[in-house]
Amino acid sequence: MKKCDIIVPVYKSPEWVVLCLYAVFKNTKSEVLNKVYLIDDCDDETTDNCLNNLKNKYGSKVEILKNKKRLGFIGSTNRGMKESKADYVLLLNTDCIITNGTIEKMIDNIESDSKIGLICPISSNAANLTLDMLPGFNFSDMNKLLERKFKGKLFDACTVVGNCLLITRKCIQKVGYLDEAYGMGYGEETDYQFKAMTAGFTAKVSIDTYVFHKSEVSFGTSNEKQEKLKKNRDLFFSRWGKEYNKAMELYENNDPIKYIKNNLTDEDKKIKLDIVIYLTCIVQNAGGVHVVVDMVNYLAINGINANVIYDTYGDYKEIMLFNPICSTKADDIEIKNIVSTIWFSVFPAKKIAEKKNSKLLYFVQGYECLFENASIYGMVETSMKVPDSILTISKYLQNQIKENYGLDSFLISNGINYDLISKKNNSSSIRTITMILRNNVMKGDWILIDLLRKIDNKFKDLNINVVYMSEYMEFPALKNNKLNKYLGPLKRNDVIELLQRSDCYIDASMNEGFGLTPLEAMAAGNAVIVSNSFGINDYIKDGINGYIINEVNDSSKYIEKIEELISNPTVCKSMRLEAYKSAANFDYQLSVEKYISYFSKPTIIESKLKLSERDSLIIENFSKSVVMESAKKRKVYYIAKIIPNGLKNRIKRVITFLYNSYEH
Repeated sequence: MKKCDIIVPVYKSPEWVVLCLYAVFKNTKSEVLNKVYLIDDCDDETTDNCLNNLKNKYGSKVEILKNKKRLGFIGSTNRGMKESKADYVLLLNTDCIITNGTIEKMIDNIESDSKIGLICPISSNAANLTLDMLPGFNFSDMNKLLERKFKGKLFDACTVVGNCLLITRKCIQKVGYLDEAYGMGYGEETDYQFKAMTAGFTAKVSIDTYVFHKSEVSFGTSNEKQEKLKKNRDLFFSRWGKEYNKAMELYENNDPIKYIKNNLTDEDKKIKLDIVIYLTCIVQNAGGVHVVVDMVNYLAINGINANVIYDTYGDYKEIMLFNPICSTKADDIEIKNIVSTIWFSVFPAKKIAEKKNSKLLYFVQGYECLFENASIYGMVETSMKVPDSILTISKYLQNQIKENYGLDSFLISNGINYDLISKKNNSSSIRTITMILRNNVMKGDWILIDLLRKIDNKFKDLNINVVYMSEYMEFPALKNNKLNKYLGPLKRNDVIELLQRSDCYIDASMNEGFGLTPLEAMAAGNAVIVSNSFGINDYIKDGINGYIINEVNDSSKYIEKIEELISNPTVCKSMRLEAYKSAANFDYQLSVEKYISYFSKPTIIESKLKLSERDSLIIENFSKSVVMESAKKRKVYYIAKIIPNGLKNRIKRVITFLYNSYEH
């Protein structure tokens, strides 16, 4: 069988490389995939570390080629092409995620005509080959739709797109490599296409194949780039203007995107989901949201019809491989299973499940009856009586659900992006401490603020990184140590980089369903000192791979453990290495396989809890907006009382901030 090499130039996009390679190995037959060349274009330490982790995971099929100086996309791609020996070469951007059979389908289509030298798929972002994801579709759903409707259908390319471009070995041998006159990139693949056409090859678009492409991840949108784009465009038209205009005229009469749109029926556009997850809001500063979005991304890569329903959409900055659905559109969807993600989403999700005759699953990520100072304890108890199945993320939560409600739940341990985060650290010293204030009393911010003063009184010459979520937070002035403040919410990559530059992570939360950040800190090589917030016991063994503080509200106990790490380098080094090794057991990709198994056939529970008349009224009449407004008012009243008189403008700002961001 003919094989394919994949060339992936990498520059400042490690989180995309992780998904890119996962999709390559998940969606390509091993007998077709020859080598994946990762061309490291003088990247930062985080990316270098990530590439090494990927090499360790995927083994001999991955080769890392590190440039001695910055070559840009073209130079890096050419280096990979020169290394390649396979029958086919796929040029693939880091921010391009392939679907099931992408490579095999394009090879089959090329094999149907010996004149084809280049072929590319349809994409979510690819200039004149852009096809937006339909409402409620993920990128894999789009691929399945195009494959079903247009199997083997090819169009002449006016301009191929280099984010996912398959080239035959015959074409490379005759035409050569990309022209480095185009500098760092843009226009070089189209220039290559016209050279290939001059040499007797044809360039095609495979409209039965769809991939996700973000665009601009590695090379940005700066003014400097815009000037380079203009320069490259002028160069291209000086060479191929006449030929391009002729090709464009033919293309406009035979446009593949118009063809696809004209041949998609209303039935094709219907949203049919195996799994839809109900998020009340999609926002950056919410760990549970990140977990859900990651879950849907990975389910989509695995070809599962999964998506998200939301009530409100905020400032979300992370990767999303699907087109989420506003809850007002729920009536238009076919659903097999709907998943609620917090107690107050159970009730509207139940109504949807009843309308759709689908199963209601409850994804429990926290000990929710303690939220809002336990003022909603009864509501949470009612919510536990409703679902057909309960999925949770830690032994702690599983035990609480069993003990409190007598209900069995299915456990899939939470996970971290191990390839991105993992960084072995053999250091035996503590020079940098990191902590995160989450603007939530239950998360122990007040303990950490007090701890800053105690650290400054006890130690000298430490760097202390503090991420905080409220611009109104006031910090003690430190005299003996350096305080580095970062106003959040930060992108996850920024948090990871902080952790990788850190030696010790401190967390003082009162209660965590699992507690992802301490685990991420462990993977980044930190010694962790954490309060006994229960969920962390799933992965921290006190005194071996971290310290657990049982006296959770006594900041002096944290000081004792910092002193132990500083004064005993042997213990410090051993703990950091044990922490690093322990974190490997929680690679998120291990959880994905379990999610796929669970969602394919959810474990249905026979609830022993009977709905009372009060419960039935709550379910029938529940209004999330009323509950949330009440919570906002309680919090605003509290803040207004503790701010000194006379600061009316500040109070106004605080009230406005809380009102607009409470659900964050």
